[in-house]
Amino acid sequence: MLYRDPTAEPGDKVRAMRVVGWQHVKAPRLLVWLSLLMGRDDSSARLQHVVLSRRPAGGYVSYHHIDLPWPAKDRHWLLLCEKNVSLASESYDDIWEHRWSLLPRDDSQLEAAYDSGDIPGLTRKAFDDSLYLIANQGAWIVFDLGTEGTLVAASMDIDLGGRFPDALVQSFAKHQMKEFFESLAVLRGAHYEATPVIEDGRGAPITEEAAQRAARYWADRPSLLAASGPKGSP
Repeated sequence: MLYRDPTAEPGDKVRAMRVVGWQHVKAPRLLVWLSLLMGRDDSSARLQHVVLSRRPAGGYVSYHHIDLPWPAKDRHWLLLCEKNVSLASESYDDIWEHRWSLLPRDDSQLEAAYDSGDIPGLTRKAFDDSLYLIANQGAWIVFDLGTEGTLVAASMDIDLGGRFPDALVQSFAKHQMKEFFESLAVLRGAHYEATPVIEDGRGAPITEEAAQRAARYWADRPSLLAASGPKGSP
């Protein structure tokens, strides 16, 4: 599902496009959570990212860069990603949320990302010419359904800025959501080795042993994906 946010304040962010999706996964929540955080590496030929710093309770700051087709200028941005520890507590640990929000432009952190050399093919000129993104925020939530598996729901607000046609922004947003859910086709969490350590929705480190227990439980049940994935206008 894809639409503009009718509650947005007047101004630049009123053009932000929102995409939402959901999927029922017949697998333990722990494996789904790990798979999204292990396998949801959005680096590709055009869109890449690098983690710059770690925060408490599984939070981190990351740099993202997207190579857009000429004549559009590339975009880059900084995100604060964190676990919603309060939601986990208030839901008695039934709901875990991973969320992100756009950080104000910080040239020192942008330079640190470029200097890291972890963005393949990013030249100095492409970096200097990149425009800072206007809006990017969202979250994905995993609901523990017990023996029924896990319900995953996700939402993302995106605005590339400039004079991009709505159709292009829609295509980008829907592609991101589609890739997000497709990453669950293979539950990489079953092979989690705690290097690096990933925190759960409470901000607590997940051990390799916990992942192995969940994987054994999952192996004893048929693997089934019943999807009601991202929808929207073409």
